[in-house]
Amino acid sequence: MPRHRESNLELLLKLPWWISAAIGVIVFIAMRWIIPAKIDQNQALHPFAVALPKLAFLPLGLFCLIAAGSYVFGLKRRRLVDEQTNLEKLRETGWKDFEYLVAEAFRRQGYAVDYSLGRGADGGVDIVLRKPDRKVLVQCKQWKVFSVGAPVIREMFGLMTAENANEAIIVTSGKFTRDAQDFAAGKPIQLIDGPQLLALVKSVQGSTGDSPVPFGGPPKASSPSPLRGALHI
Repeated sequence: MPRHRESNLELLLKLPWWISAAIGVIVFIAMRWIIPAKIDQNQALHPFAVALPKLAFLPLGLFCLIAAGSYVFGLKRRRLVDEQTNLEKLRETGWKDFEYLVAEAFRRQGYAVDYSLGRGADGGVDIVLRKPDRKVLVQCKQWKVFSVGAPVIREMFGLMTAENANEAIIVTSGKFTRDAQDFAAGKPIQLIDGPQLLALVKSVQGSTGDSPVPFGGPPKASSPSPLRGALHI
């Protein structure tokens, strides 16, 4: 199923803060000096050449606000990963923060990560991971008590096929039923339960994501899938 089109604001909030700040400075310089100097030679455009420098602070202020929001959001994502200490704390994470935590953990493994800021699951897909020639769909189940059953795995397998993805990952803070594990066996589907997720998070704590961190955690309960080599699980 197609994912929602991402707005420019959402994209900037997920990018490093300095990108928005740099854009703001560039737009300010262009409006304050470069564009007026070029159009002032045209008498018909002279009023615009006079007005633009006075308006230059508006986009600068806007991009500075976006940069501040991006910095705060990035700090939140980093803390969600770096401050996890045990399974109980992991399971207390809210459902949206749980998605941010999972996205940040995989980002530190070297994936390009696509996720939404405010919407729910995109047709069952919460996160899309990308590497060259590789597309992985991720569904997050922040379930403290209930086990993830086979129907969820079947749905994700169908989405993976429809999206032409290489693999699928289902992540839960709880556990998977035996039927779910049996259905995933032999398929390009990775099941990550609470203890495995905690091990993954701990393996990337302290990393900035500049150098991908491999995860040498415990093997999954179902039989091996091609994703194991990609995720080092």
